[in-house]
Amino acid sequence: MTGEETGAMEAKRSEIDPITLSVVHNGLLMVSSEMDLVQEKMSFSPVISEAMDRANGIYHRDDGSLIVQGPRGLPLFIGVMQATTGWVLKHQPDLADGDVVIINDPYLGGTHLMDVRLVKPYFYRGELWCYLSSCAHWADVGGAVPGGFASDTREVQAEGLRIPPVRICRDGKLDQDMLD
Repeated sequence: MTGEETGAMEAKRSEIDPITLSVVHNGLLMVSSEMDLVQEKMSFSPVISEAMDRANGIYHRDDGSLIVQGPRGLPLFIGVMQATTGWVLKHQPDLADGDVVIINDPYLGGTHLMDVRLVKPYFYRGELWCYLSSCAHWADVGGAVPGGFASDTREVQAEGLRIPPVRICRDGKLDQDMLD
């Protein structure tokens, strides 16, 4: 078999027929939809649960690009969460199973301080499969005025607490020191 024939066979094997692609896509869409639903039901904030100022999705393990985002969140967060997930992958490549990174820095793939994002690596049978990311609008993260929307601030710190990407969970356990 020539190199050209081998390459053609490998390309054919990597092709996915439309039906299989649709089944896989809809299965992943259902997972992200369930993520949305859990966030909606567990949220104490009506901004998150009723106004749906949130989103959840599954992102590629290599570069953080979007695989699928839940249909019940804001479409605005597609690019935001993809950028944040990619940034976390690039600057924290040593994330392990059970780790969760929290971030709200608008200069690292965000919108404003009130949109807090979580990024978690997902492992299957010991191998990194993807990243799960979540974003939700917190009603208040401090700052000069309630809600953080002060029109006269001159620096981002005056709008509220700016959280760089830090691990809030390690090995599946909440980091109490970080939380405190």
